[in-house]
Amino acid sequence: MSSSITLYLIGFAGTGKYTIAQEIARYGYKVVDNHLINNPIFSLLDLDGMTQIPENAWACVRKIRHIILDFVAQDSKSNFVFTNELLEHENDWKVYGLVKETAEKRGSLFIPLKLTLSLDEHKKRITNSDRKARFKTTNPAELYEKKKLIEIDHSHLLEMDVTDLNPMQAASKILDFIESLKNVRTK
Repeated sequence: MSSSITLYLIGFAGTGKYTIAQEIARYGYKVVDNHLINNPIFSLLDLDGMTQIPENAWACVRKIRHIILDFVAQDSKSNFVFTNELLEHENDWKVYGLVKETAEKRGSLFIPLKLTLSLDEHKKRITNSDRKARFKTTNPAELYEKKKLIEIDHSHLLEMDVTDLNPMQAASKILDFIESLKNVRTK
């Protein structure tokens, strides 16, 4: 088995997945942010951060995702950190399965992480104007929709509340968790 890591940061839009992934990248991880996959299509739409993405755009995003995952599967040595908002929905379960399968093809240690935060902090983060430049939602109404993050049952799952953590602190806790798993794995 490879000693590489496939880390999967999962959380609602505005949780800080990308920002935390950028911190983790400082330790040699390659970031496969969901917007790396989405933005080639999103950049061709007139998105305002509030309106829904049309289904024909998602069909194209799925094709891009498969190409990227096929490419990542060929690299058994690098560490990767993926980011995504995954809800209890059939399509999101498929995406989770594809990333997990990619980790298995790479022979890497797969670590899913669910990030949560308080409603007040979420309101601050989701409305940050910097989000719009990356074609991310800035719609605070999404916080009140009845959405539930994917319910993962995995032996390496870490659930972490990032309300009071800056990105560097969150990344540090995640990297410590990874080290603890690697130590158990090598015993």
